[in-house]
Amino acid sequence: MQNEERDRGKLKDLSSKAIANLGFDEPLGPEDKRLVQLNDVRGDFKEYNLLWQLGIREPDGPAETTLERHRLLFGGHQGCGKSTELLQLAQKLHRPDRYFVVFLDALKELDIHNLRYSDISLAQARALLLQLQNSGTDVPNVFLTPLETWFDERLRKRETTKDFALQITASAKAKSGVPLLFELFAQLQSAIKTNSTYKEEVRTVVRNTFSEFAEAFNTLINHAEDRISEAHLGKRVLFIVDGTDRLRSDDAEDFFINDVYQPQLINTNIIYCAPIILLTERSVRHSFESFRLPMIKVKEKGVHETLVQPMEKLRELVTNRVSPELFEDQLTIDYLIEYSGGHVRDLIRLLMYALREAQGQLITREMAGEAIRQLATDYRRLIEQDDYQLLVEIDCAPNDFAPISDKTRRMLYDLVLLEYNSYWWQSHPAVQTLPGYQRALAQSYPERAC
Repeated sequence: MQNEERDRGKLKDLSSKAIANLGFDEPLGPEDKRLVQLNDVRGDFKEYNLLWQLGIREPDGPAETTLERHRLLFGGHQGCGKSTELLQLAQKLHRPDRYFVVFLDALKELDIHNLRYSDISLAQARALLLQLQNSGTDVPNVFLTPLETWFDERLRKRETTKDFALQITASAKAKSGVPLLFELFAQLQSAIKTNSTYKEEVRTVVRNTFSEFAEAFNTLINHAEDRISEAHLGKRVLFIVDGTDRLRSDDAEDFFINDVYQPQLINTNIIYCAPIILLTERSVRHSFESFRLPMIKVKEKGVHETLVQPMEKLRELVTNRVSPELFEDQLTIDYLIEYSGGHVRDLIRLLMYALREAQGQLITREMAGEAIRQLATDYRRLIEQDDYQLLVEIDCAPNDFAPISDKTRRMLYDLVLLEYNSYWWQSHPAVQTLPGYQRALAQSYPERAC
């Protein structure tokens, strides 16, 4: 009896620790012990291709200094690990012989559900000013004056925004130089994020005077690059903007396509995190270099057997967060991995659902099956009835069948449809368990139906 109680107590303790390790709202930093390097099993994604585009020709080499400015999109499914990869990339790039990296998380800093490029521009200015201040990089006032003048002429003297501008100036009256500008832009950013009554007025001013703002911002960037180079903090400034992959179709199109002339006016290097639906747009290629982070392929399309190396990597990911002692056997772990479709966040969701089902006991195959059913139900709410037939057609067609349409873009965004390396698509394995999918499969391909 005592042994049984001790075993139950141990399982509950392990379960509590596992739950604490299964948060997926925060990306893993480069030093996080839970981190597993997955690039080797992401198919045709090669980090060195992205580094090469940024002027880094050797694995540990410096960045070449050229007049060319790099504008990159780093895209993929939500939850596939882009933010974690970007944090690692920022660490690798932030070096005296490479870049002075300014990392901006749009999810934390801005209202991602109502985002305009003007919001990002103001946030970039604030983030750069903050990092210059924190790094001890002094910027003479002459290179700050253009931004101060833009603020004064376009906000403080405008009838609809002058009261707001005076409030901001008053709160920063004891400051000067970089701290003053930082405070001004922090207040502007806060007004936009918190739905202030001045939100649209500020946006209108930025949009209508963007060329002036860009010229002033470029003055700051150009001088900042001279100063950080002299101080051996980096050769050039590189902004990494995370969170913009959460933009839905229309917003993403406005941000990256319709308003693309705005980012082109800012003379800097930048990497945006982009929604996967954007990477299907031909017009994007004219303005950005695109890099995809594919799903982790756990099996070939139409093949039952799983692939050895991806399964090993994902087992490592599981056991770095959840003790193997909590599972009935390794086959139960593999069962969850297979039905995650190689999607990192969904694998974590399945683990959480399984732990919830187990209630402090061993996770059995049946409990894992219930976790998969819960995940499938989550997706069922996102699927329209006529989606199933198209999903079946994609799954049963050769790898090169990837029909781009509003419907497939929606399903890619919602993770109902997953993209793997070499640009082939497959419906989410959990979706394949749904009755609607099975009916569509039986109707078109009865020999494959369960």
